[in-house]
Amino acid sequence: MVNVTTPDTTAPTVPTSLTVSGTTSTTTNLSWTASTDNVAVTGYDVYKGVTLQGTTSGTTYSVTGLTASTAYTFTVKAKDVAGNVSPSSNIVNVTTLANTLIYCTSQGNSVASEKIGKVVLGTISNTSTGGTGYENFTAISTNTSRGTAYTITITPSWTSTKYKEGYAVWIDYNRDGDFADAGELVWSKTASTTTPVSGSFTIPATAVIGSTRMRVSMKYNAIPTSCEVFSFGQVEDYTVNIVSSTAKLIESIKVQNINIYPNPVKGAVLNVSSAENATYRVINLLGQEVSKGKVENGAVSVTNINTGAYLLEITTNGQSVIKRFIKQ
Repeated sequence: MVNVTTPDTTAPTVPTSLTVSGTTSTTTNLSWTASTDNVAVTGYDVYKGVTLQGTTSGTTYSVTGLTASTAYTFTVKAKDVAGNVSPSSNIVNVTTLANTLIYCTSQGNSVASEKIGKVVLGTISNTSTGGTGYENFTAISTNTSRGTAYTITITPSWTSTKYKEGYAVWIDYNRDGDFADAGELVWSKTASTTTPVSGSFTIPATAVIGSTRMRVSMKYNAIPTSCEVFSFGQVEDYTVNIVSSTAKLIESIKVQNINIYPNPVKGAVLNVSSAENATYRVINLLGQEVSKGKVENGAVSVTNINTGAYLLEITTNGQSVIKRFIKQ
């Protein structure tokens, strides 16, 4: 009698209900429902996008080494002792938290006679309230791009007598929570009664992509330093958004202007405005891809999608935006 061993060619079932939790600026936790196999599941491969992140024998996995304020996708595949591998689980999307940066204190102790009246840079055109020696305007921002020159204009405000004012502007180009690195003092001016004052600077090619802080300081009779508390004058902080090039800045602005309608959608078509040469993915709230394709004639077909809430990811020229919609 001859015994014949039939090779195991049966893959494990797909891992289900992949979810994320406990996301920080550099880590996130994944968990899922176990797969089954005709022999035994030996482990799970965790993928970040299409790259193998790691392997585990359990149904949880802690991802480390992520970058703050960055979007990621994760999937999981089960495998058995024979090397059979299941199809991918549902996709989960996660965006890491922003780094919490604590900047040094800087302020003027008195704004009774002199203060910053207005700051203009790009789309920032802020008339200051001047109520205190430091004002946080980081909710106000402008977009900039590497290698491009910009002009900042500061208008002082005096109660009566015009005093000589010194000025300085810093941008935290490497996003490390200070203005002490080379090149981060982007402009300064010796004390004078000139109004307004203007200066130009160029965003360096080495500037870290993303949102960062800009500090504007005006001090009586001297050029201020970035972490100084002085007698007369004012300090204001703003946000500057840095992209890699003017072309990408334009594309980023375009993609953020994409809109979808009607929402909720009752019919077969969801209209997408300002989406040229775009592709789309419809994702349910479990992170599973429901449909995908090209945006044709400014529309996405939702005919075969069940009622409920979904995410629509639209990608054009390498830039993506996610919109939430409801199918009724």
